[in-house]
Amino acid sequence: MGKRRQTGPRITLPTAMVLRLMLDNPAADYYGFALAEASGFPSGTIYPILARLEAAGWLASYWEEGEPAELERPRRRMYKLTGSGALAAREALTTTQRLLGIQPAALPQTGTA
Repeated sequence: MGKRRQTGPRITLPTAMVLRLMLDNPAADYYGFALAEASGFPSGTIYPILARLEAAGWLASYWEEGEPAELERPRRRMYKLTGSGALAAREALTTTQRLLGIQPAALPQTGTA
């Protein structure tokens, strides 16, 4: 049996959860700790996922504006799905669900990054 050539990042359960959360509002900006809290996975799992998704071009990131003293907390690194990343994420999640024999959940089709 031949191996399937994988394109894009590996879709693990934590990666799928991050993508699903971000696809709920693909135009929104997210930061790692909020994704960790929402997903239930530790930040040590989430941040490497965000780095891989960004390296693949699925996410873009930037540092939040403002000084820590003004914000009264450290600045956050914000992540946003790119237009092509949102499309790739939808496709990857649908493919993963199909491979697992799971009825695909309805993914938001509107809005791109």
